[in-house]
Amino acid sequence: MLTDNQLRKVNALRARAVTVGVAGVILAAAIGLLTGGTVKLFLSFLIASMFWLALGVGCLALVMLHHLCGGTWSFMIQRINEAGARTLPFLMIVLAVVLLGALGTGVYPWSDPQYLEAHEIVGKKAAFLNPQMFILCTVVFFAVWYFFMNRFTTWSAKLDQTGDILYAQKMQRWAAPGLILYVLTMTFAATTWLMSLEPDWFSTIYGAWLIAGFNLTVAAFSVIALSYLSEEGVLHEKATTKNFHHLGNFLLGFTVFWAYISFSQYLIIWNANLPEEIGWYLHRQGNTLQLLTVFLIVFHWFIPMMILLIRRNKTDVARLRKIAFYILAVRIFDLYWNIAPALEPNTIRIGTLLATLSAWVGIGGFWVYVYLGRLQERPLLPTNDPRSVVYFLKEEADSHA
Repeated sequence: MLTDNQLRKVNALRARAVTVGVAGVILAAAIGLLTGGTVKLFLSFLIASMFWLALGVGCLALVMLHHLCGGTWSFMIQRINEAGARTLPFLMIVLAVVLLGALGTGVYPWSDPQYLEAHEIVGKKAAFLNPQMFILCTVVFFAVWYFFMNRFTTWSAKLDQTGDILYAQKMQRWAAPGLILYVLTMTFAATTWLMSLEPDWFSTIYGAWLIAGFNLTVAAFSVIALSYLSEEGVLHEKATTKNFHHLGNFLLGFTVFWAYISFSQYLIIWNANLPEEIGWYLHRQGNTLQLLTVFLIVFHWFIPMMILLIRRNKTDVARLRKIAFYILAVRIFDLYWNIAPALEPNTIRIGTLLATLSAWVGIGGFWVYVYLGRLQERPLLPTNDPRSVVYFLKEEADSHA
């Protein structure tokens, strides 16, 4: 469990997080309504909620990956990620409010029957692009994520209580199907919630882009959480430079993967040069959006990649934590670049950007409050998992070798 000193820090942080959350949401609502009405308001909250959803469903994916593959590095962040996965009910409520609100404001143009009549290509997609199907798909995504979150975190708690290896075996058996469904639901969620903002456009890589960004976000968060928790208590005794090096490699891998997916989509569309495909990139041109494009190439890919290629930056905990904070800060601009131009093409609207950043901070404040509450409820390391004993004994032997 958390030490007394850690508990005091956590409770103080929770109190501040609520204050920040309230202030951020109120500021975002004020900016959105004053600068663009309900459309800008819900667009800003949609972008911000996508960032924080990554820390719910992405943590669940890492929990399942841990049980599929095992390893000492993943044991160190298992409870960190389980607590993140258990924030999914809160995130689902937030996202349900945002998505249902957006349906009635024009954020999704296909929700207007007159739009479907005026756009023949989009009209042919009406069997999928309609409010009933949108809501049904959202319910299915939430149900799948909640099911796996509930199963894995419940089994993990029972394994703590009983030490029965049966629960470990269940988690290992369900990990592969869970990850497959994670990829499928995230792909369709990207299509339903984000790609349909521009309903005449399509890309088979778009879901992979969202997954790459989500996993990068979770990897950065895991570094930050582990680095703070390892400063004292049980994780201080167990977390090693090797653990952080593994997480640094994880960050590097998803930084490169995000760049690969982003460029692959652009290259394929540029090479085909089809009118129905190039409009998406044309909406992201213009002086300010071109500057943001260059910003993402340099600061989301090139600089983090070059920094993380240096081993010292992945073994120095304080330095790696700064890099992780930097990556989290840049991630919101990637989401803005991908989502906002659907309704505001060719330029950055300062009002939307400020409302997005305020909503990001506001939702984040409430998420931190919920997350820290979940983190306090269970030991920071599995207590009766027979696999962890073997892994940690091996790690200790390796450190003395």
